[in-house]
Amino acid sequence: MLIDLTSIVASGILIVLAVISWFANPFFRARNLFSPHQSLDDETLDAENPQAEVQPSKEPPFKKWPRISILITAHDNALELDNHLPTLLSQDYPGIFEVIVVAEKGDGSTEDVLKRYLNNRKLYYTFIPDSSRYMSRKKLMITLGVKAARYEWILLTEASSTPLSDTWLKTFAKNMTDDTNLVLGYSNYAKEVPAYYRFEQLRNACYCLNKAKGGIAYRTNSNNVAFKKEEFINKGGYRGNLQFLRGEYDFLVNKYAKREQTAVETDINSWVVDAKPSKKAWRQLHANYLCVRQQLRRNKRFRLIYNFDHCLFHLNYLAILLALVFSILTSRWILTGVATIMLILTIVIRSRMAKKVLKRSKTEIPIWKVVPYEISILWKTIKYFFWYLRTDKTEFSSHKI
Repeated sequence: MLIDLTSIVASGILIVLAVISWFANPFFRARNLFSPHQSLDDETLDAENPQAEVQPSKEPPFKKWPRISILITAHDNALELDNHLPTLLSQDYPGIFEVIVVAEKGDGSTEDVLKRYLNNRKLYYTFIPDSSRYMSRKKLMITLGVKAARYEWILLTEASSTPLSDTWLKTFAKNMTDDTNLVLGYSNYAKEVPAYYRFEQLRNACYCLNKAKGGIAYRTNSNNVAFKKEEFINKGGYRGNLQFLRGEYDFLVNKYAKREQTAVETDINSWVVDAKPSKKAWRQLHANYLCVRQQLRRNKRFRLIYNFDHCLFHLNYLAILLALVFSILTSRWILTGVATIMLILTIVIRSRMAKKVLKRSKTEIPIWKVVPYEISILWKTIKYFFWYLRTDKTEFSSHKI
């Protein structure tokens, strides 16, 4: 058995690299992001019955509940709006709230849905003109909805997203205080959505929500955000990025986030479940982020951590594989043993770290898929990047030539 300085040094490098890579991990950083005391039946994330068996949160000891405007934008999703409006309008909330729906004028299907709720005093709706040009129609809808809102706190979500609980509004409201100006929530996909989509959504949420808890928020990948009307209007709303077709949640959080004034709410009753995206919509989601991230403040700091994790993760596996090949070819069996142990430990430890967060976030994904999914993220990101480079950039802008 050959034992030499090369084997000792290489073994030491492998051990150090492996240990660091275990903790350069979004699931490790977000290990306490979700409460371990949440309980929910497997049926809960069924898209057909999103509110099944949710345990209500205890009512926070507020002296006065804030008045809230729930803001929904609708575009070619009248059926989803019809399915989710009853949940929004029937929220178990001790205070006063309203639901504002903004749609495009001439969208007959959405108008028909809204007319069925004419007698509901909590619902208010308005329309943007179909002649609106040279700005994102989505951002115009949000801006118009904010101006139409009667209350200071705005809770923004999508017609394609539905609250997991009838205490969604109440759970969010406990964070709406004088000391906060933003509240970030969590959203994920229903169980029938491909496991990889759900895994990536959760992994990105760990980065975004943990960043917001640790200092100042960078962005959000969830359709579940509350902000203040007065601040939005006084600071010009989406002024400065109206030319981008999408990125409304990212720009909102990035522009209005203040250090230690952003609350993060991950109680299970505050979650929303998003509809299944098509393959085209999923690809477009990534391409849109590649476009708008160039305009986001604090982009370099956030990307530094994200890229460091990725590089270290792949470097660790690459080093282990090279060490295995080298040690076998040169009969350095001690090094072979160390590399094998580091490979096994890396797979086991990273999988167990992810399992904890997967369990608490009710993301049902087989544990054996964690490492393959982590490896594939980099290559899928590269694929989306090259697709974005080949794409006509006017597809991401409302300023068409």
